[in-house]
Amino acid sequence: MKYDKSKREFIKKSAGITFALYGMSKLSHYIDDEAIAETNDHGVIIARDLRAIDDNFKVNYQIIRKMLNDSVMKLTKLTSPEKAWKSLFKSDDVVGIKVNTLSGKMMSSHTEIVMAIVEGLRLASVKDIIIWDKSDQELIESGFTLNRKSNNEPRCFGTTPDIGYADDISMFGTVASKLSRIASHCTAFVNVPVLKHHSMAGVTISMKNWFGAIHNPHKYHFDVNSKNKMVSSCDYIPDVNSLLFTELKKRQPLIVCDGLLSQYDKGPGYIPTKAWKYSGLIVSNDPVALDYIGTKIIEDKRKLEGEKSLPDIGRNPDYIAIASDNNHNLGTNDPAKIKLEIIGNLTP
Repeated sequence: MKYDKSKREFIKKSAGITFALYGMSKLSHYIDDEAIAETNDHGVIIARDLRAIDDNFKVNYQIIRKMLNDSVMKLTKLTSPEKAWKSLFKSDDVVGIKVNTLSGKMMSSHTEIVMAIVEGLRLASVKDIIIWDKSDQELIESGFTLNRKSNNEPRCFGTTPDIGYADDISMFGTVASKLSRIASHCTAFVNVPVLKHHSMAGVTISMKNWFGAIHNPHKYHFDVNSKNKMVSSCDYIPDVNSLLFTELKKRQPLIVCDGLLSQYDKGPGYIPTKAWKYSGLIVSNDPVALDYIGTKIIEDKRKLEGEKSLPDIGRNPDYIAIASDNNHNLGTNDPAKIKLEIIGNLTP
């Protein structure tokens, strides 16, 4: 990928003065990152609190902030939120908070979770923060306020209509795509997916959220050589993740899965009769382990509601196992290696 040209276009279109101060030498420094060692012991933290979201779907920000900080401290094994966040992010990182806004306000990343993440990044003295997804319109419809200016607040905008995608195709395995210029610009990410079912992928959690960073995600929802083989059993999702985090050496120090309101069937669009208040966050830096645990939560709910299992309907998310193979090495789906901790308050 030709970073220079994409970089210039991004600076021009975002109208953010701060971008111009970073320069290309900074970008190469990040790619050769030596300052933060991402030790990954496959930890997954589930934080739940029934007070986090009420029956009218109002979110309690103070509860969310505590759930998040407690989870990050557990994940990093550090004793304060400040130490924990500083262990994950550098002050001169350009951090992209990749939200999921495909399904409107009800089944998208909650703004309150994103606010708590921003507060955590500020503890690490991160100044350059971009809240982003595929489009301006979907961000607006999900409750986010666009902000293109550098005014000491996080910027918030989509790849379309103005920022656009790289001019060059990037490739890994079965995937050939143009990457969002926002993704190209950022040095580290907080991935904020939603815990939900997907009619073609089985589940859409952390790894599939990165389909929102490429120009042609619809191309990768079924095998081009066999329309009976859906994305759930293909390499596409792992390949997009490997493109970002192996080929382009981007960093994903933190994943915060929004499980406040989740969906166990008929996803990814919001179907009220198939949604439930899980009242939780799932936090990890291992996308494979997180998706494995998230799938188990969805399967347990499907069983409770009398739905067939994902394998029984031909939608087992095999891509989670593929992501752990030697060609991808994105994490582990081995329950013996996943260090799961559950914290919180389940008293109403």
